[in-house]
Amino acid sequence: MVTDGVPINLVQRVMGHEQASTTLNRYTHTPDDYAARVLAALEGSAASLLPPTLETPPGSDLDDDGEGL
Repeated sequence: MVTDGVPINLVQRVMGHEQASTTLNRYTHTPDDYAARVLAALEGSAASLLPPTLETPPGSDLDDDGEGL
């Protein structure tokens, strides 16, 4: 589950472990594609980690060119 992206704290609860370290030590395994995953994480830009930006709501303090008053 951890390798598939389930947060460790949820796996810990499901398995009934007091310590997250117990869960990590017993139930995490190096995936076959670990090198590709590491490279993808390093190559990705920080912007890809941020939530998508929302459009400016009507009535905001931006003028017609979107740069502010």
